Amino acid sequence: MNITFNRIQRYILRECLTGLLLVLGVLLLAILMIDVVEQLRTVGGDVKLSLGGALRLSLMKLPQIMEQTLPFAILVASMLAFTRLNRRSELSIIRASGISAWRFLAPVIIMGLVLGIFTTTLLNPFAARLTESFELERARLLNDGREAMAVSDSGVWLRQGDDTSQIVIHAARVEDGGIVLIKVKMIQEERLFAGNQPTNDYTFVRRIDADRAYLRNGFWQLENVVENVPNLPPERKKNLAIPTSLDAVTLLDKFASPNTIGFWNLPRFVHQTQAAGLDASRYKMRWNSLMATPALFVAMGLIGAIVCLRLSRLGGTSRLLAIGSLLAVGLYFFTQFSSSLGATGAAPAVIAAWSPPLFVLFCTLTWLAYREDG
Repeated sequence: MNITFNRIQRYILRECLTGLLLVLGVLLLAILMIDVVEQLRTVGGDVKLSLGGALRLSLMKLPQIMEQTLPFAILVASMLAFTRLNRRSELSIIRASGISAWRFLAPVIIMGLVLGIFTTTLLNPFAARLTESFELERARLLNDGREAMAVSDSGVWLRQGDDTSQIVIHAARVEDGGIVLIKVKMIQEERLFAGNQPTNDYTFVRRIDADRAYLRNGFWQLENVVENVPNLPPERKKNLAIPTSLDAVTLLDKFASPNTIGFWNLPRFVHQTQAAGLDASRYKMRWNSLMATPALFVAMGLIGAIVCLRLSRLGGTSRLLAIGSLLAVGLYFFTQFSSSLGATGAAPAVIAAWSPPLFVLFCTLTWLAYREDG
């Protein structure tokens, strides 16, 4: 019986994986085609972009799209596999042989766990790297990379500028959500021109050191300033205003997106962000969400399988499939809502990330225990 069960288990797992490959292939191909058109419409509307260039941009986003669609792909794959088993009466034969649902649902649980661990540890870092490349390439094409923000072990780095000059800003830390910089250094450079044509080279103009910099409406207000200009002695000033296109509302939007930071780099990035005085809530939320991915995948797989356990000759299969789909959509929106609370700091990241998948998973296991064991 153990040999028979192992064969049955491998057979069910093969059916689930076949369905998963089919669903993923269809979804990713459809999304890729739509995204290519979207890149031609958005990026191609501002600059000249070939079909190959649009396809290249879309392919950079494909791993992240795969990461986002995997929960639904697992749901649909599980539904397809168990619906096929049911219609071919194979599910009835498995049940008649004395194998409980706990045992023949084990392949779904294993598939969810393995895919969840794979997504968290391997797919996500790869997708994050390509997503960062996509954003940089898109910014380069649209000439929208003149303002940026980043953190490191030494503090916070900012860059602002226009077509003729740029200023690189470093601060030991920030306060008030990023609109107050402490121990500031600014390096101003101007673009070099070859005739009337701008080049990619810059020349040093001046360095400014200040104790504090306040982001006001359209300018940085510096306090206790030391200004260094080539061939001139340092000049001390109590206050100095530096024009900027940044504002308090959009400043943190220039910061790194959580989707561009891989799973293995997130803990260190959270530490750097907190040390710099910035809010790290959305990065903590991202890390905990990735940790909860296996539980989410198992919950999705079990939902898809359980709604297909009813024998097809008894009827009501379509209604159960609709209920399963609604439950999966509800779990998705519940997860997104909870993630928003965690990203804004309104709820602890651990609770916001783990509550939706674990709640649905425990409800599914409870229903299965009641149905199978009475």
